Amino acid sequence: MGNFFAHIFPGSVFFFMGCWYLFNSLKNFHLQEVYVHQNVFRKPLEPFGKIVVCLAGMLSECFSADWLLFMKEESTSDSADWQHFTMYLLFMITGFCDLVCSKYRRVGRTLLYMSYISAYLIESALFLAHLHGRPMLDIQCHKLIAYSGIAVSLCLIYLLFNPSSIVAAALYSAIVSVHGLWFCEVGFILLSPFENDFWKKDSAAHSMLANVFFCWTFIGVVGVMSGVAVVMDKHYNKYPSDRTRSRHIEMNGLLDSE
Repeated sequence: MGNFFAHIFPGSVFFFMGCWYLFNSLKNFHLQEVYVHQNVFRKPLEPFGKIVVCLAGMLSECFSADWLLFMKEESTSDSADWQHFTMYLLFMITGFCDLVCSKYRRVGRTLLYMSYISAYLIESALFLAHLHGRPMLDIQCHKLIAYSGIAVSLCLIYLLFNPSSIVAAALYSAIVSVHGLWFCEVGFILLSPFENDFWKKDSAAHSMLANVFFCWTFIGVVGVMSGVAVVMDKHYNKYPSDRTRSRHIEMNGLLDSE
């Protein structure tokens, strides 16, 4: 993952996932009033997509990593490749758990949430252990990736016990999107393919400026998602609403992509 494309690829996937989760959360929130008992067969396109994307990432890390690492002198670059491989592996496992969830809803939902929580927490731990000998700006950028991963895990823990919370579901979607966008921004900050003389990797001021960019990214994502929520609310309000119907999302929660 030590190049520009290797940051853009997972970042784009995380961003797409965040947008996808937001759309499904808002759709399910509105359909619980309009079509409470609607059950549509869930096609396993999403889990297969996760598996294929993560498998591609794992193969790319395999080709760049040194298989004889432990027989040679220490190399933090090769160790980092194996850390990246582990991250892809964890998220590929969530794809398989998603397949189980689509077939066995009662057991699968808990298994799926636990796999996601584990994947984001371990990803964050690996990024925090990914900083040895790196410049100050590099360390700060990767810490922010780790912190956003921990925030995603906390949202998922809350959603596991409160699956009908639209606030938690929307916040989860926003943080996943920020997680992905920050991946992309780190690629431009640290490994830009264009001439970039602005960022000084050993500058404390630029490390602080990276924090500001991260906050602006979060504010921008929340703003855009709020606009999407307003548009979807206007769209679904065209349907007659029965306020006596249950507002509870049964067992699958708001994130279910039916």
